[in-house]
Amino acid sequence: MGMYSAIIIIDILVLCITAADAMTNRLLDKPVKNKVLVLCIVMGLSALGEYVGYMTNGTPAAFIPLHKFAKGVEFSCAPMLGVIAATAYGNLQKPKIPIAVFLMHAAFECAAVPFHLVFSVDAQNMYHRQGLYFIYVIAFIVSVAFIFICIARTGKEYQTGVDGVLIMTMILISTGIVIQFIYRDITIDFLCIIIANYLIYTRYYRMILQVDALTHLLNRRCYENNIGNIGSRAVILNFDVNKFKQVNDVYGHHVGDICLKNVADTLRSVYGRYGSCYRIGGDEFCVILNSQLDDVDELNKNFADAIAKLRQEDTRMPNVALGYAYYDAAASHVQQAIEEADSMMYKNKKQMS
Repeated sequence: MGMYSAIIIIDILVLCITAADAMTNRLLDKPVKNKVLVLCIVMGLSALGEYVGYMTNGTPAAFIPLHKFAKGVEFSCAPMLGVIAATAYGNLQKPKIPIAVFLMHAAFECAAVPFHLVFSVDAQNMYHRQGLYFIYVIAFIVSVAFIFICIARTGKEYQTGVDGVLIMTMILISTGIVIQFIYRDITIDFLCIIIANYLIYTRYYRMILQVDALTHLLNRRCYENNIGNIGSRAVILNFDVNKFKQVNDVYGHHVGDICLKNVADTLRSVYGRYGSCYRIGGDEFCVILNSQLDDVDELNKNFADAIAKLRQEDTRMPNVALGYAYYDAAASHVQQAIEEADSMMYKNKKQMS
């Protein structure tokens, strides 16, 4: 019991650190801060519910109502963690549906307590799993899988993908859950979940540091750090939005921002699977292509066609000049390739004027 009490104290402290960091983090907007705070609160309630249930198990009958209440809180709150985390850290496109599903599950767990459908507490105040316990297990596993799917989708948008940190974090959570089911007396599941939450939170705002706030492409700092480590062969493509100042002057910066987002989305769509896309200046972009190098002309044509389609749909959308150069570490310096790409881009820009 002393060990478990120490674990729950650590749980609460880590949650407090996570919440305090989020609320004082200037990189996060207010809705995200509030979601992280709610997540920490619900996580704390789940952990405390498990703790109180464990500590009251086998105690005098007077504690039976507290025991049932604590387990009801745990079973209702724990499966909600995934959907709350998805709204905070992930790309949840239709949040109302999963939120409604998990709220319905929480209502079911609450309603099931007096009927002993999921768990029961006998006259000796001993906890027992019942026939519908599998529903809680399924809901919890789906919740964990759901958050990682949403985080992976967000990582794709921010060009981070599924990295080693995310994989190891999932292994950490899975390990805690498996140990909990195999050895009921070793209660480290929420400790693993709470530590994993902090890892996911730090990964999330580290990801924000790497991207441009408007376009969600990798930012100038990432470009400067990565340009010298692009491998032995690559294609460097530079892009410049034509007459962008005129767009801002005539239509306003709001329309200018829309144009930049359209260009960024097109870059990500056309080149994102084969390399990294960057916003390196106000209306300047770059793509470092690591694969499909022989198909660069076809990719450029797809990009030009996509921009032409956008211009047909919205006449305020400017054209985009591009230039590219092949880089081979054995034959040239990366700076030479950048200059060649720039030279081609400015030549195309003049032709479009």
